[in-house]
Amino acid sequence: MRIAYLVLAVGAALMTGSCALHAQDLDKEGVMWAPCVEWSLENPTWEGNPFDVEATVTFRSEGTGETRTTGMFYAGEQTWKFRFSGTEIGAWRFTTSSKDADLDGHSGTVRVRPNPNPSTRGFLTHQGNRFSIQVGNDAHQEGYIFTVFMDGARFSRTDFGDWDEATVRDYCDAALASGFEIIFIHVNNQWFKRGVLRSDKHDSEDPDLSTFEALERIITTAHSRGCRVHIWAWGDESRRWTPIGVGGVNGTPDRRLQRYIAARLGPLPGWSMGYGFDLHEWTNAEQVNSWASFLHEQFGWQHLLCARGIPLTGPSNINSYDGFGRDVPLKTSSHGPANYAEIVEDLDGDTTHPHLYEERHSYLRKGFKLDMDGTRRLLWWETMAGGMGGFFGFYPKDSSAFVDHPYPNPEQLRTHREFWHLKNRFLVDMTPANDISSSGAYVLRGAAKAHCVAYQEDTNSIKLDLSSMIEALPAVAVDTKRDYREIDLGTVEPGQRTFSLPSVSDWAIAIGYYEEPDTLQGGLTLGGG
Repeated sequence: MRIAYLVLAVGAALMTGSCALHAQDLDKEGVMWAPCVEWSLENPTWEGNPFDVEATVTFRSEGTGETRTTGMFYAGEQTWKFRFSGTEIGAWRFTTSSKDADLDGHSGTVRVRPNPNPSTRGFLTHQGNRFSIQVGNDAHQEGYIFTVFMDGARFSRTDFGDWDEATVRDYCDAALASGFEIIFIHVNNQWFKRGVLRSDKHDSEDPDLSTFEALERIITTAHSRGCRVHIWAWGDESRRWTPIGVGGVNGTPDRRLQRYIAARLGPLPGWSMGYGFDLHEWTNAEQVNSWASFLHEQFGWQHLLCARGIPLTGPSNINSYDGFGRDVPLKTSSHGPANYAEIVEDLDGDTTHPHLYEERHSYLRKGFKLDMDGTRRLLWWETMAGGMGGFFGFYPKDSSAFVDHPYPNPEQLRTHREFWHLKNRFLVDMTPANDISSSGAYVLRGAAKAHCVAYQEDTNSIKLDLSSMIEALPAVAVDTKRDYREIDLGTVEPGQRTFSLPSVSDWAIAIGYYEEPDTLQGGLTLGGG
């Protein structure tokens, strides 16, 4: 992990007191988004539980006055650290504050330089009910399609403690090969004891430093590979995968952990967090909202949080769903929403938060019917509805829910990613405009009517009323069942238009000019969000 380190001399402080320590040069340089910048302070006089020693650092941009306050975190022995990720180019001054004299009163400057790759992405956020992500050295926001991938057949979601960077890159490559860029891990009681999932199998009440070393290695490696990480904090109480056995939900050990998560992982771009699964069995809305609110108060850089099946209030949270299908039992449905209309209804139900189907759309899960066609179409439905998030992939081979691996036609899912992510076609101001199609296509259109995407299944013709289009614009068609290939449809004039396509298939048409981001080898966007 590429993090800058500075360890202050302890000997001088022991001889002359904390004033000599505070006189050390703490000035540093960094780049936008990643890697983060890190400082270390020696604190030989701490007393009690070191994880309860509270200290904060406030960074202030000299250019705009923007401020960010983050916590310090205990790093072992006599060392505390703090981190910073640049979100604005230029100089930032910082000061530390703590009741602990050795951690109080330090100051310095960090100068943020442009990232050499302008497509490097920062923190995931949202605009209304659309996911968006900070991009470039000006931190502008672009639309983002939030789709999580679980490859339990190759990468155990819980046994991540010994993963090296090569393993994380392999997981990211597996996700990218299947058309996704968010990998999934599940922590449970490893927050307190690495390798231990159950609360009744350990006696720790403090964060495990080695677990956090693994988590930050996964997050930073994934980010450098062009991916993100979605974390489930907890599981269900029947397996003791909760904090109930460690002081209770939001108890003293849990709050200690939450502060530590915010201080150590908060400055790192590239991750989001769900509270876990089967939440209705062991927690409630009040407790989960308290968890989310407390974390947001501690964060210097906000991360989107969610709780499957429980609405979270506040601006930096996701509406997460734990089931699908309005009128059919879940186990006789396609393990997804009943149809496109249901997705639109869910998204329109709250236009202030982004949305995520956090129940897993697992391929051919036992008792369900989500095959290759269903998986591909569900991805397109969720995007065409306006950007519903989804959760896809495979259970572990030893699970009764595991059926088959890998996807038989992953190129179809890669085509979805190429069309939207790599061509930068999902714009935050796009909204459904199905009324302009007389052939039954699903349509997304930009607010300025200079961008339009239409999608229709089992057809060789798409009809669109483009009378309100601002000018003549280029158009391409893509067969979503095949490897990505654009068919040039030429320049399209405003008016009633019929697009004749080469064969009957599931087709997508993009109209307008879209700014493509820079790419790495293999067509993978750099960054990770």
